[in-house]
Amino acid sequence: MEPTNVKFYQLGNGGDLIFERDLDGLSEYLGCPHPEFHGVEVNDQHGGELQWVITADLRGKVEPPTSERILFSFRESSWMDGLARALQEALARLCGQNVVATQKELDNSRGYANQTHFALTQHGEAIRMLNKDRKSLRLQRAKKDATIVRLRAKIAALEITVKAQEDQLREIEDDDGGIDLQGGGAFLSDDDDFEEDEFTEEEDYEFLEAAEDGIIPIDVDVDVEE
Repeated sequence: MEPTNVKFYQLGNGGDLIFERDLDGLSEYLGCPHPEFHGVEVNDQHGGELQWVITADLRGKVEPPTSERILFSFRESSWMDGLARALQEALARLCGQNVVATQKELDNSRGYANQTHFALTQHGEAIRMLNKDRKSLRLQRAKKDATIVRLRAKIAALEITVKAQEDQLREIEDDDGGIDLQGGGAFLSDDDDFEEDEFTEEEDYEFLEAAEDGIIPIDVDVDVEE
């Protein structure tokens, strides 16, 4: 008997049937073409009850690594019920076929997530260390600035003290008639500072006869104890 009705449904056209988005998303993730579903209404049962033969066609991935084609059929009382059942079973079979590949992808994803988490942890630790070093440098700089301020204050106080002492010495010098107490410009005396004795005359030494070497002997009386 010739079929009275034929239906065709392909995913990827914006449909919103149950399991449709999940199945189409998984097929796209695995690199497989959009699944296709065929329905044929037949009247081959005793009593004249009409049934639908639903055929699901899930073509495998064409590019390496390739995957096998999934093809199965069953009977259902209506086209919509058969289509919903076919979508659910196709999703289960596709998951079962690619469970190894999916597990591998999940392991890779988990490994990548762990590596990313480790990298983020290391990055966060590095940021914390940098912040700690920055705080330490700021503290050291603050201490240095405080030390510089204290030293400048001490220098200013010492300059005031020195100025006051210089003023005090200057006042004392003025009170003492201009005597230089600070010793500024002082030096040792030389021969010009000595004056000749005006009461000494050359004839006072004429009675002394010089020796052959030019030295004039001078008798000195020395008392010798007996």
